[in-house]
Amino acid sequence: MKGITALICIGIVCMSLTSDAAEKPRYTVYRTTGGITIDGALDEADWKAAPAFSPFVFPWWTEGEKEQTEVRMLWDDTFLYITYTCSDKHIWADHFDTNSQTFMDDCVEMFWNPNPAAGLAYNMFEMNCLGNLLSVCNDRKISIHDNRILPPHMSQSIRGTVNDDSDTDTSWTLEIAVRFSDYTKLSSGATPKDGEMWEIGLNRCGGKINPQNSQWSQSQTPTHNFHRPEDFGQIFFSTKKVRK
Repeated sequence: MKGITALICIGIVCMSLTSDAAEKPRYTVYRTTGGITIDGALDEADWKAAPAFSPFVFPWWTEGEKEQTEVRMLWDDTFLYITYTCSDKHIWADHFDTNSQTFMDDCVEMFWNPNPAAGLAYNMFEMNCLGNLLSVCNDRKISIHDNRILPPHMSQSIRGTVNDDSDTDTSWTLEIAVRFSDYTKLSSGATPKDGEMWEIGLNRCGGKINPQNSQWSQSQTPTHNFHRPEDFGQIFFSTKKVRK
């Protein structure tokens, strides 16, 4: 009887761990109080007030230094604003052409579905440390390379030297503005309403030395796979201002 009780307890614990692992993270996107200048500087008071997403996790980590990524978001009637600040001691990029394999460089990704009720299709930005990117829609009907979408407005700043390991770098930043009306493949492109929810995957990958594979919302897969819209986290648009 004691053995049966122990097995039941173990089962309950395992179910609890599975439930916790599968719980999707959430983030509230607040409205800006003034203009955001896309210059990679992040010196506006609104950015300082915007909450950061929870720290990225490393579900497939085996070795190397875990370098953290900090993401923040804001919005207004026209744009969704995003910043990535990436700790990085070895900043590297080999891809300079638009819609090339930027995921092999020091790179961050934004995968988003503005209409989760319609299915698992999602838009994709894969953006390297230089501000070059792949911008496509993955609707699972045709090749992503035949399904291009507009690139966002973007600027970057780098604290270090790209492709030079004679010194130790510090970090790099991307500042991005996504115009709602530019992206109509999966939704109307209208300005979000208060409380509207999108599903989003935020990832970090690539790099020549100490490559990174981390993400905000953990993919429930045993091996490296960022392309799991079922595991994307959720953002909620709020009409509350980020600052009073």
